[in-house]
This record gives sequence, structure tokens and C-alpha cells, in this order.
Amino acid sequence: MFPYSLPPDPKEVAAIEARRNREKERQKRFFDVRTRVMGVDVEALNSQVEERKLREAKERSKDEAHGTAQVHYDMVAQMLEKEDAERTRRLAKKVQEFREQKQQLKNKREFNLWGPEQLWKGFQALHANSDAHYNPSSLQCFSGEDPARAMTVRTQQEQLRNNLDKQVHEQQQARADERRTGSRGG
Repeated sequence: MFPYSLPPDPKEVAAIEARRNREKERQKRFFDVRTRVMGVDVEALNSQVEERKLREAKERSKDEAHGTAQVHYDMVAQMLEKEDAERTRRLAKKVQEFREQKQQLKNKREFNLWGPEQLWKGFQALHANSDAHYNPSSLQCFSGEDPARAMTVRTQQEQLRNNLDKQVHEQQQARADERRTGSRGG
């Protein structure tokens, strides 16, 4: 073979030298008892603990601020509720006073159909719907209503009594006629 020797490539020489230096550093760390800690980076852990403590302190301060704000909002809400209740009470009182002053029974224009002793019983319907003041939609006497109902009932009772008396009289007359005819024929 040929005894030629080529000069080494500077990139390969630099890469080999870098690997050797890394290995020496690793061995120095591994074999030095003072700096060797198996798989744990104490400084990183300490910084993480500090970060966590800072984060928790910030969250606590936020929670405290939120709690203080919440208490304030609760107080404001309670005050608003009291004001609203007071406003409602005052309004109800004013309405009641208005009703007592302005809406008395003597001032009413409408009629209470359910009250048996109310004013509306004093007003009678008109006897005829031919009044010029009323149009057809404001009937005063509806079908089936009779403004003179008491008089009509009294008249009907008298007619019924007269008819009954007449029938009784006719039956007595018929019996009397039967007796006369029966006594003559016998």
C-alpha cells in the first residue's frame, strides 16, 4: 500500500477535541463528591420554590382584595335593597292614602255587582230603549230582564190563583150537576 499520509481535516480534529473536553468535564463533575448530586439541580428547585411562593402570595393578595371588594358590594346591595323596600313601602302608603281620600264609596261611579247593599240597586233600568241619548249598543234593558219583575210575579200569582179557583168552582159545579142528574134519573 501507499505510505502516504494525509493531513487531518481541521473540522474533525475540532470535533474530536470538543468531545474529549466534554468527557473530561463530565468525569470531573461525576467523580467530585462535593458537586455531584444524582439527577437533581438544587438551584433550579430552589428557584421553582421561590416562584411558587411568590405566585401563592400574589393569589392570596388577589383573594383578599376580591374578598374586600365582595364585602363592599354586599353592603351596597343591602343598602339598595333597603332603599327599594322603603320606596315600595312609601308608594304603597301613598296609594292607600289616595284610595282613602279620593276613592270613597260616595264618589264611585262604577257599581259593585257583588255587594248586596251597594248603591247600584237604587238605579233602575229604563222602561224603554227608545231614549234619544242611548244608541243601540247601550241597551238599558236586556232580553230576559224585566224592570217590573215584582209586579209581573204578583200578576202571575193572581192569575194562577184565579185559574185555580175557577177550576175548583167548575169541578164543584160538575159534581153538583152529576148529583142532580143522578138523583132525577134514579
